[in-house]
Amino acid sequence: MYLITILLLLTALPLIAYADDTKTVTVVYLYEEGCHRCTEVMPVVRQAIEETRGEGLSVDYQEIRVNSQKGTSYVDRYSLIDIPDLIIDNHTIIGPANLDGDYVTILRNIKDTIASSYGYAPPVTVHTTAVKKSGNDNNVTVTVYLLNQGNAPINVSLSGGLTEGSRLVSGLFFWSGPLQPDAEEKVTYVLSGGNTSCVSPSTVYYEDNCGRHVITDSYISVGTMPMISVPIAFVSGIVAAFSPCSLAVITYMATLAVSSERRYLLLINVMSFSVGLLFTYSLIGVCFYRLSVTMPSMYNVARYAIVISMLVIGSAMIIRTLFNYGRSFSDIGFKKFLALLQPYGKMSTASYSFAIGMGFSMIKMPCAGGPYLAILGIMADQSGSFHRLYYLLAYDAGVVLPVLCLGVLLSLGFSAHRLDTIRKQYRVVINVSTGITLFILAGLLAFNVI
Repeated sequence: MYLITILLLLTALPLIAYADDTKTVTVVYLYEEGCHRCTEVMPVVRQAIEETRGEGLSVDYQEIRVNSQKGTSYVDRYSLIDIPDLIIDNHTIIGPANLDGDYVTILRNIKDTIASSYGYAPPVTVHTTAVKKSGNDNNVTVTVYLLNQGNAPINVSLSGGLTEGSRLVSGLFFWSGPLQPDAEEKVTYVLSGGNTSCVSPSTVYYEDNCGRHVITDSYISVGTMPMISVPIAFVSGIVAAFSPCSLAVITYMATLAVSSERRYLLLINVMSFSVGLLFTYSLIGVCFYRLSVTMPSMYNVARYAIVISMLVIGSAMIIRTLFNYGRSFSDIGFKKFLALLQPYGKMSTASYSFAIGMGFSMIKMPCAGGPYLAILGIMADQSGSFHRLYYLLAYDAGVVLPVLCLGVLLSLGFSAHRLDTIRKQYRVVINVSTGITLFILAGLLAFNVI
């Protein structure tokens, strides 16, 4: 529950950040020396900034020449055609047409736009992925995801990024239309030739009741499509299912079923245990997915944190097994958890087994769920959208299949004592193999093989 609470709080961080009304609004004024209109408008802009600051708003104001290196980057990023331009909070553009007119009107327009940007969170998010099948492939598949996180429909126009020297092979790199609340639009196109190491930023134009806005992505690095990630996720689930910890719990439930002389209950218990296990793993995975979507800057941080965690867990498993250390904290914790559930075991065996599955997935994560960290790492590194959850589904399938097969065998008469003997006999081999597997997965994840 502690782990789930942390993940849910992290998922809510972007929403908390959006609700923050004490932020600083950035205002960039692009001008050119010798431009008469730029010279006329500059005093108005400066006065608007001073008056806005005098009203208690925090404003970071910069004046940048359009032909400077930084100015050129703004022109390219926002596809600006004429000057002067005001770029407010990196999403709202006040162009020459709106900087023309009488002094009072321009002043009020600038102040109103800055004030509306002060507590404004762009409802539209844009996220772009670019992959190719192999390092020698000249074709790059670009996918742009547009998401409306607001409460009202928004008319959106997308202009995808074309790298210099590239040509469009298939699909369309532009899109325009209404985007409903909580709806996601996916635009996919294939480029060939040119620079295959990165893709130019996508640009999104939209208008809401706060004015006209522009959102751009950064340059997107082209990655290689991970063809083996789904099978690896499935195999990782099988490895987790055959851990000594999982076998011990299944043996425990088999013993309860045999003692009650109702063997058919064993299959029900194993199925309920699997559902509880998958429920927790899926909840953590979906929270992690949501976190990675709302905070894409966390990709690399999360991936390398997971790599380090896998190396630590793998080392601990091998050292603890080879040196025959006693029970770990997770062993003690899970035993106490079972003791707490014991009085409720006779009320509903299905609910009891479901609760054991939930507790097992959280408390015994270092023992049985180590490979699951690799799945989260793959999800963090795949900068796509909903398809990342396929890795989670593949892992869950790998976990459930052997557990259910064991449950069927035990319900048909296979000895629980025999299973426990096998578990103890091969405990060292299984633990060391799992630790080595975690080392391998951590290496594959660190070097972007999966």
